[in-house]
Amino acid sequence: MKITDYTAVLRSKVAVCGNATVGKSALVSMYTSQGQKFPKTYSMTMGVDIILAQVPVPDTTILVELFLYDTAGYDVAKDTLAPNWDGIYYAILVYDVSSQESFESCKEWLEELKKARLDRERPLKAVLVATKSDLPAQRHQVSNDVAEVWANANGMEFFAVSSAPPGLNVEAPFTAIGKAIHKNYEEKLTAYQDACQNY
Repeated sequence: MKITDYTAVLRSKVAVCGNATVGKSALVSMYTSQGQKFPKTYSMTMGVDIILAQVPVPDTTILVELFLYDTAGYDVAKDTLAPNWDGIYYAILVYDVSSQESFESCKEWLEELKKARLDRERPLKAVLVATKSDLPAQRHQVSNDVAEVWANANGMEFFAVSSAPPGLNVEAPFTAIGKAIHKNYEEKLTAYQDACQNY
């Protein structure tokens, strides 16, 4: 569908966070290029790269445009990220299945995101993404079961993906975020309409 075919276009900022080298940029690139662009050489993100991703909401005529804040994963960058994260209420937390440390760091990234927002009353909706799931089982340091339990305990959906061509489940985290944004829009619209009727 062309953008003019949608009945509404919703827009939101989304933080993409995780340690360096876990595959955040590759995940974003594979989704936005529809599987056509996998980075063949590693290039470290410096600060924040902002990429636009269009997500059609399934079974609707709604399009969600995500402004993805692909965030540098090295520790020294964390202190400079807060200004970029204010006003962000959606996030994709990414770790590498072959790195226990990267999984543990997702807990820190989640807390950093929560602290960075001025409006802390509004909940943060995030998803947890395990990259490099195509690696042999013996290289997995974090089981999907363990990751999913932690994700669910923190109100997150969990997705295991591989950004390596041809890609595995790459679209799922973005679709989940798009659906969450659409749901929030529908709830606000209903509340507004109810308020108007009761006025």
